[in-house]
Amino acid sequence: MSVGAQIEKFYQEATENDLLWFGEYSDGRALEFDVKGGKVSFPLWSSKSRILRLKKLNPDLLKDIEPKGMSWSDFKKNLLPILQEKDRFVNLNLAGKNLSGFDLPLEQLINNFEKIISAS
Repeated sequence: MSVGAQIEKFYQEATENDLLWFGEYSDGRALEFDVKGGKVSFPLWSSKSRILRLKKLNPDLLKDIEPKGMSWSDFKKNLLPILQEKDRFVNLNLAGKNLSGFDLPLEQLINNFEKIISAS
């Protein structure tokens, strides 16, 4: 699946279910990846099954990660301010053995999600 298709599928599933998923370690730390330019990316998925599939493909890297779901309103209220303060990117529906995806600014996630919600 292309990156564009992954992103489109993310918005479709996440807005339909009103759930965003991320990976969390047992100590409460969130899964994040270092990316170009000294930035950090916070991966989000549109379903729990996507994280579980990725764990099977990458057991050494992701064995200690557990899926955590959050509604869009809870994400905006609780997690978004932290991600903004830390100047994080997001990566939507990161997939595959090589963890392929596309990092985008938080503002783009917010604008796209809100636009889709208001159109439904």
